[in-house]
Amino acid sequence: MEKLLLTVFLALFALPAFAQQPPVVVTDPNQAFITGKFVVKGEGAAPTDRPLSPAQKRILALRAAKVVALREMGEILDGVAIIGDTLIHDAAVKYDAVRATTESFIKGAKVVYESYDPASELAIVYVGIGVDGPSGIYGQLVPTILANVQMPTAPVYQPSAVPPQPPQPYDALILDITAHTFKPALINRILAQNGEILYDPTKIAQNILVERGAGDYTNDIGKAKAILSERGVKNPLIVKVSGVVKFTDVQVSTDDASNIFAANQKTNFLEGAKVVFVLK
Repeated sequence: MEKLLLTVFLALFALPAFAQQPPVVVTDPNQAFITGKFVVKGEGAAPTDRPLSPAQKRILALRAAKVVALREMGEILDGVAIIGDTLIHDAAVKYDAVRATTESFIKGAKVVYESYDPASELAIVYVGIGVDGPSGIYGQLVPTILANVQMPTAPVYQPSAVPPQPPQPYDALILDITAHTFKPALINRILAQNGEILYDPTKIAQNILVERGAGDYTNDIGKAKAILSERGVKNPLIVKVSGVVKFTDVQVSTDDASNIFAANQKTNFLEGAKVVFVLK
């Protein structure tokens, strides 16, 4: 019995804290917003300018690989759009609080896989950062960004007439953007044809924004329905957008704007960020 308990104890503590196989590298923002994470790879070699033990070579090679991965992650996050044509890099240059928060966040990125080859003395480290949730980009960066960065403003949408709604109310929104060039951002808004704002994620409850972001992202209408179904959605409204403004704001027709407004009056799906952006 004691031998069995010892075997179980050793087996538990032998389990790694990260993946046993190299993860898929995800550096493209479109793909990262769909998968929910950025993953980068760094390589590092042990120093050759001084005598080192095998253990020292391993430690230093892994450290070098992690530094390379974090530098790569920093460059990628710099290019993530906040809203419109404003990038995280632009905000970090202009606002010290954003720069400090971004640097701290990158330094705390999680190592999801690492390996070291004693023969070549080469280490590989994969570092990952989530998009949604308290420990992701939204939880760590967005509160600081919203508190410091001046967001573009526009009048709130008001319809001239509210169209009748179907017997079963719409309880979410799917935006088909496959005909346009669109960039997922921390803040993706929905605009009416006249430029008025139908959906502004900066105005929803911050805990919802942190947990869900501006919405979900996928490349297929069927997948969008499945995502919403997992949240209890039964009848999503599907809208083909009429255009994109500054790559990150979608624009809908006058009729679609009225329908979205009227549907949201009944079920408040916009306030819950029950929105899926379908990319090409």
